[in-house]
Order: sequence, then structure tokens, then C-alpha cells
Amino acid sequence: MAYVDLNADLGEGMLGDAALLTVVTSANVACGGHAGDAATMRRTLAGAQQHGVTVGAHPGWADPAHFGRRAMPLSAESIRTTLQTQVAALVALGQVQGWPVKYVKLHGALANQVAADDAAALAVGNLLREVNLGWLVMPLTAMHRAALLLDVVHYCEAFADRTYTADGHLTPRTQEGAVLHDADAIAARALEMVRRQALPTNSGAWLAARIDSLCVHGDTPDALDIAHALRQRLEAERWQVRALHW
Repeated sequence: MAYVDLNADLGEGMLGDAALLTVVTSANVACGGHAGDAATMRRTLAGAQQHGVTVGAHPGWADPAHFGRRAMPLSAESIRTTLQTQVAALVALGQVQGWPVKYVKLHGALANQVAADDAAALAVGNLLREVNLGWLVMPLTAMHRAALLLDVVHYCEAFADRTYTADGHLTPRTQEGAVLHDADAIAARALEMVRRQALPTNSGAWLAARIDSLCVHGDTPDALDIAHALRQRLEAERWQVRALHW
């Protein structure tokens, strides 16, 4: 039976986290940059442990006023500072909780910038090798190229609730239609994505891409409905929904 992971960005101060942890198989936990603090990290770790949900760190630019979605100066130093501080905080809490952090998934503008910059992606990859964590990457981007080049343990994710440009990058949120909301339509589209192992673009073309995991953004108002629809549709089509082997 084919399988796919279902992940969500959590610990960002939204009200639906506890419910989402009963549906998803991986949780990307905000760790004090764009959102989150020690209390939300501990709470999310405890919920993930209770439901057997794999945990990854979800660092972003330390810019909570813009929810980490504003581009910041990108350099090896800024990347190292951002990742080391935030990831270490969640890793330490996970060790205390007895539910270890397995991987890193970048958030927001930081993710989009690294996806388009090979040097930045290599800086991230080298740091993850140092701290022995996996990397949840966007396929067809600098992230994926760096993970392959550096032999970093990685998996590829597609965004169930976002649209894609012709080159396989996310449509900027400033553009109409960048974020999807119809749960049933999202589930049908996501099923086709994992079946084809391809990304649907705004032009109507499909780009071949490895897809190991589907993401639902926890800050989307419809996140819980979308996650339920995704899981139900996948399982109805005999896809096993389970966590990745990091």
C-alpha cells in the first residue's frame, strides 16, 4: 500500500492545534521566531507525544509582527543565528519531554528565500548535518538540490492548500488564488498530486516532483476541515497516512 505523511505547521498561537494533532502524522512546531514560545512549544510537544505525532522544528525569521512572511537579509550568518537559536530551544524541550525533534522545516519568507538561493540552501544543509536533524524540503528547489548534494536525510513536501508557479515555487501570497480554502477541492487535488508525484501549476501544467508529505497550514481558518478531508480522501483511495521514517 502506498503511503504519504500529513503535516501541519503548529504552535503558532492558533486555536485548532489540539484538534489537528488528532488528524496529522507530523507537526512542524514554531520555535520562537515568527511565533511560539516555551509554553506553546511544551504544549505542542505534549500533544504530539499523546497522539504519536512526529515532531519537527519550524524556524522562521524572528519577525512576529509579520508572522515571518516578510523577506529579511539572507546570509550564512543570519541563517545560522536563526536556526541555531530556535531549533536548539525546541530540541532541548523535546529531550526533557521525552519526545525528540526529528527534522527541520523552514517557515514563510525564510523558506521561500532559501528555496531560491543555492548558497543559502547549502548553509542550511550544512547546519542540519552538524546537528543531525533531517530536512523537510520543497522539491524542485535549491533546498532539494542542497539536501541531495550534502546527503542530508530529507523528504519532500507539497502544499495541499497553496498553488504553484510555472517553475514549481509557491505562488506569492500577495497574488489572488495563492491560498486555497475549499476542503473537498483541496483533497481531490492533493490526491492527484500524490498519485502523479507532480505539482499542479497555475498554467495548468504538471511538474514531476517527489512528494512524500502533504502540508496543511495551521493558521488557515479552514485547516481542520482541510486536514480531515485530506485524510479521509486519501484513506478512501487506499493510501496509508503515516509519519515519515527519519
